[in-house]
Amino acid sequence: MTSGPLLSLQGVSRRFVTSRHNTTAVQDISLDVQAGEFVCLVGPSGCGKSTLLNIVAGLDHADAGAVLFDGKPVRRAGADRVVVFQDAALYPWLNVRANVEFGLKMKGVRGKERALLVDRYLELVNLRKFEKAFVHELSGGMKQRVQLARALAVEPRMLLMDEPIAALDAQTRDVLQEELQAIWMRTGRRSCS
Repeated sequence: MTSGPLLSLQGVSRRFVTSRHNTTAVQDISLDVQAGEFVCLVGPSGCGKSTLLNIVAGLDHADAGAVLFDGKPVRRAGADRVVVFQDAALYPWLNVRANVEFGLKMKGVRGKERALLVDRYLELVNLRKFEKAFVHELSGGMKQRVQLARALAVEPRMLLMDEPIAALDAQTRDVLQEELQAIWMRTGRRSCS
């Protein structure tokens, strides 16, 4: 680990070129994020927030500039930077527990430790009693909690959140926003949203 910022964006730009359009999504963005900071990107729809998060996550690339995570260039996605998407990207054929467990299996975490981590994060997002439910049986807020538990379970160094509560009703959004803040305070998980 370096003593500098956990995340450093240096003059990052991204353009999308098609036969009909040439669109600059982000231009010359520079930003440092220290370990433990909670950072929010604010702007109108279509201003490039999701594009920037995808670049940091390694799901997209910058056309210009540098993206450094812990002092190293970001070249691809990694378990150290996990995204919670706007729409709950869950596997409908898996129940809640198996969805949370999925990333841990991919990471090679063994049975007992995996079970303990799943229990811990299901408890953290208040879904322990729904662990056997399938995605179609969950409310929108519950789906987002499953997605959050799955992301937190792999214990990333940075959690990237792309408006995960924007599509929810006002009451559920308010409750989840408070819960997200409480989870951040308890886990210390780094977050960009």
